[in-house]
Amino acid sequence: MSENENLLLRLRQGVSGYSPTQQKLGEFVLNDPAKVLYLTITELARESDTSEASVTRLCRTLGCKGYNEFKMALALDIQQGQPAQQSGDEIDNVVNESVQALQDTAKLLDRAMLEKAALALHQAHAVQIYGVAASAILGEYLHYKLLRLGKPAQLFSDMHRAAMNAATLSKETLVVAISSSGSTRDLLHVVKLARKRGVPVLVLSNTPRSPLGSLSDFQLVAAKPEGPLSAGALNAKVGVMLLVELLTTSLIALDESYSNVSQQTASATLPLLL
Repeated sequence: MSENENLLLRLRQGVSGYSPTQQKLGEFVLNDPAKVLYLTITELARESDTSEASVTRLCRTLGCKGYNEFKMALALDIQQGQPAQQSGDEIDNVVNESVQALQDTAKLLDRAMLEKAALALHQAHAVQIYGVAASAILGEYLHYKLLRLGKPAQLFSDMHRAAMNAATLSKETLVVAISSSGSTRDLLHVVKLARKRGVPVLVLSNTPRSPLGSLSDFQLVAAKPEGPLSAGALNAKVGVMLLVELLTTSLIALDESYSNVSQQTASATLPLLL
């Protein structure tokens, strides 16, 4: 990554010599580099009124092989430019950012969409959960919560197996796709296979507009999108955990039998705790 050090400085120095389109894009990045960290290539192209091809060309002009490497270099540049935190603040920062992510997720919550998603979850004969890397951890949490309620569900973090699963689904199934960016290529492929089968898709994400979101029937969005240096951090994931909790709470509100099953499954584990 040493070739990409001082990315913002080099962009600022060279932007005046770029083509008009590249100047517009470069100035957009310089005006709010922190915002760019949380934009997909599609979102950056749209918000800067340019194109994905222009974004790719700018990345290469700055010595980056692609958009992901560009965002990593940008994140490092921003991080190095921030004043050092006072000693002893790290714990408070993690706690405060996580609490803020929960509060912001609650503010962003589309309650009507939550009700629709919960109803689709209730009506589904089975649930297939897809998530890669850190998103698979959130999938595990959803899988656990559904198991507690007696809802048939499977979790796939291996997208090869997920693709085989998606290619044979029935319309009575609900797919839950989890991705912070909504741009994970392997996951997009799997969701497209499910859509070809006519299967409804619920997306849990940190990004309101994304390629994955465009494939969804229902989308719930959590606050605090993660940057390339904070993938898997609690403050980037706790919002989606709240969405999972709200979904399962809504299921119980729809049908009290879920509450009865929850008591049964809890009782089944009691001997294991003694």
